[in-house]
Amino acid sequence: MATVGDVARLLPRGYDDLRRAVEVGWLEAAGLEDGGGVTARGRVVRARIVPVRRRFLEVVLEPPEEGASPSMSPSTIPSSGAGAGAGRNVKERLVLRWFHARFGMEARFPLGSSVVVAGKLRLARGQAEMANPEVIAVEGAGAGAAGEAAGKPARGIRPRYPEVDGVAGAVVRKLALAAARKLAPRARDGIPAAVAARQGLPPAGDALLLLHDPPETLEGDALAALLGLASPAHRRLAFEELFYLQLGLLERRARAAADPAPVCAPPAEAMSKLRATLPFVLTGAQEAAIAELARDLAAPRPMQRLLQGDVGAGKTAVAFAGAHLAAAAGRQAALMAPTELLAEQHLATLAPWAAALGHRVTLLTASTPRPVRESQLALIAAGVTRIVVGTHALLADRVAFHDLALAIVDEQHRFGVAQRARLRDKGGAGAAAPHLLVMTATPIPRTLALTAYGDLDLTILGELPPGRTPARTHVAWGDAGRAKADALIAREARAGHQAFVVCPQIDPGQGPDDELVEGARTRAHVGATHARLARNPDLRVGLVHGRLPANEREDVMGRFSRGELDVLVATTVIEVGVDIPRATVMVVEDAERFGLSQLHQLRGRVGRGQGQTPYCILCTSVGASSPAADRLRVLVGSSDGFAIAEADLAIRGPGELFGTRQAGLPRILYGDLQRHAELIVEARREAERVRAEDPTLSQPAHAGLAAAMAERAAKVKLYAEEAG
Repeated sequence: MATVGDVARLLPRGYDDLRRAVEVGWLEAAGLEDGGGVTARGRVVRARIVPVRRRFLEVVLEPPEEGASPSMSPSTIPSSGAGAGAGRNVKERLVLRWFHARFGMEARFPLGSSVVVAGKLRLARGQAEMANPEVIAVEGAGAGAAGEAAGKPARGIRPRYPEVDGVAGAVVRKLALAAARKLAPRARDGIPAAVAARQGLPPAGDALLLLHDPPETLEGDALAALLGLASPAHRRLAFEELFYLQLGLLERRARAAADPAPVCAPPAEAMSKLRATLPFVLTGAQEAAIAELARDLAAPRPMQRLLQGDVGAGKTAVAFAGAHLAAAAGRQAALMAPTELLAEQHLATLAPWAAALGHRVTLLTASTPRPVRESQLALIAAGVTRIVVGTHALLADRVAFHDLALAIVDEQHRFGVAQRARLRDKGGAGAAAPHLLVMTATPIPRTLALTAYGDLDLTILGELPPGRTPARTHVAWGDAGRAKADALIAREARAGHQAFVVCPQIDPGQGPDDELVEGARTRAHVGATHARLARNPDLRVGLVHGRLPANEREDVMGRFSRGELDVLVATTVIEVGVDIPRATVMVVEDAERFGLSQLHQLRGRVGRGQGQTPYCILCTSVGASSPAADRLRVLVGSSDGFAIAEADLAIRGPGELFGTRQAGLPRILYGDLQRHAELIVEARREAERVRAEDPTLSQPAHAGLAAAMAERAAKVKLYAEEAG
């Protein structure tokens, strides 16, 4: 934070309605249930550290002295039956305990100070208790350093702010309120009046003041909305942020569309030759997607398209069709994959197709030997090689294309926006921007697509090729479940089928091997798992991971592909792109360590052959009633990639779903991809309407918006710096 505006826009993370604080002495009369949440106020009569094994801080509260700050009185306590409110209850004390306390913490609660806490109330043996409650305020009796200044008790509806290192909460609250009061009268309102009216948005200054200084008269639905962080003021700031973001995405899209692009006009028989070459019949969804690509490639403006489809929907064939159309038109295409293994798999798939169609294809990675690399670079620069498959190595300065017409980025969430743009800039001597196709096998929820990929057209492959059977998914609990998974692997191997076993790490030193995750101790790594399975003399077990040299990986994958290995133990390097028709079993060790979408990707590696029954076994040692177990059951109950992606987004958020650094997700401070799904759609609609009416924002009605967008562009990037 660097300006008054930054401080004013540090929004509260919650609110405490101190008007509803129940005084100690009236807790039972308030009709509170054992285990229910409550905000309570009392006077400190004892504060001490109890030096037992689980050392804890104990603070005892008694009823506030007469004349203390307002709280829930007998007349305002909800009736809970005969005698409620007739006089003080026997619960005259409230005992607070914080476990694993540090010596000296008792100084935060001076004797005689008034304390407001929130937590779950326990009523037992004539005693009211709270364990690890949240301290809302410590007032009076010299408590200034610990909470509110003496003589200025907390009252009304009090904002609760995110923690700022080295700054007391009371100071943050005071500074934020002062900043909001200073900024509100002159806050720039960039939302056009027509948009604000259609969306029912309050002015920016009014919204900031209400969030930092809620009126004490707030009641009913308005109070509930504020406490739920869903008030009109919250909506105003979220909409403003999302609206600006959508305008920025549309501007980026317009700038890219203004560039000239190479027109690809392949011979009329190009598609019929492609259909005759492919060893399968294209689905209707694939045909429709290829038709969209063909129209885009024939246009003089660069294609910007996201190809999205569930596991096994056939995106690689669609991408190859685009590359073929570019090559058949005498131009070049490049396919960039995030890992060498995936690039190698793409080459193995595409090379026979390309050869049959007369296109020269090559692989370019960091592991390519220098003599071979020099030869490849020369052929690429001369335009002899029409299709290039590679990794980040394609972005190197020395890689120069003769006439790059199509840039394909696979598993695009592994790359940043800048990396996509760099590949797109390698158009060749004609200086035309190549068409861009980015692909993902992770179904993207609509809200995420509109924010992270709002500058791209969307093509969805919603149809699986015939013969694909969803995997039967089961959760295997503990050692007994793992033993059943091993037995299934052995049974399938005897039937001539193959199995993947995926581990979350390469060796014990790679990750938090001893860290407990919801009761599960991570222990599965590829070395130990490979050794365990290899003890079965009837199994031929291979091992592959990202640290192996490319030639070793290629050898192991080749043996597995040819059926010379029964089991492949691997990390998630095989998450995408690996196509083994005989594989019928996917076992994932320590499955709770993975996200739902990633697990869905992994199980898509099996069941690619005809007439098979594929299995996906999720091994875990978490308890069957834990939240992690509930997440895994989502996979058991659904094979719908979009439903799973929505669940994953709700559970982990967009940063974890794709990986913040790799994804290039926009920074969203106030908006929320789950809670504000409709607002994101509205922001997109309004942004498109404004751009259609006034593309340059030059009309007087948009002067404030133009200034706000310029200020935003100067302060922050549309996408995070770490996006590549």
